[in-house]
Amino acid sequence: MSKIILSIETSSSICGVSIIENGNLLGIAEKSIFRKHNENLAGFADKAIKKSNKSLGDIDAIAVSIGPGSFTGLRIGLGFAKGMAYALGLPIIPVPTLLSLAFSLREHQPFNGIAHSHSNKVFYQEFSWENSIPKIIGKAVAGDIERFSRNIQGGFQWNCAEIMSSHSEIKKAVPSAEFIGILASIFYEDWAIETPYDLVPDYIAPFKMKHGE
Repeated sequence: MSKIILSIETSSSICGVSIIENGNLLGIAEKSIFRKHNENLAGFADKAIKKSNKSLGDIDAIAVSIGPGSFTGLRIGLGFAKGMAYALGLPIIPVPTLLSLAFSLREHQPFNGIAHSHSNKVFYQEFSWENSIPKIIGKAVAGDIERFSRNIQGGFQWNCAEIMSSHSEIKKAVPSAEFIGILASIFYEDWAIETPYDLVPDYIAPFKMKHGE
């Protein structure tokens, strides 16, 4: 049965909302707006819904980028998702952030990737591929970029170019609510949480995060 999913991406400076039906993008509102997610998320949701020619009553589930990523951004995204889910009586589909970045480069099928956290700290994760769909190998980990620099040749990076000594062979991935929604559509039966009262962001970091990062 076809599902209409409102998906949210706030794990980084990118703030976005998309409407996905059966894996197809119907509407999206998305922009890089550093530390202004809270101010814009509701408006982006309204724009995405209008572009899709759907209404709130048509939505079957809320998908959200669950982390790792910005401490504040993840909290804002999940808080908004929970508010909508509770108000509309809908399930939440938490989508691993690094998996969505890998999926954005599915034509290249990267087997690992990093995303910037703060300073020289990054999040790292590995993936396998089957039928152009990525799957996670082990949990995401965090640490200094030097720890992973040798492993990620041929992988992907998000927002790490300035702290990398060499990145000519590493493709750039960009977060998007579109990829969050498509993955939520693909894995709906496995990931949908009907009563997401205790759902929390996947922060992962073993080091102290600065407020707002």
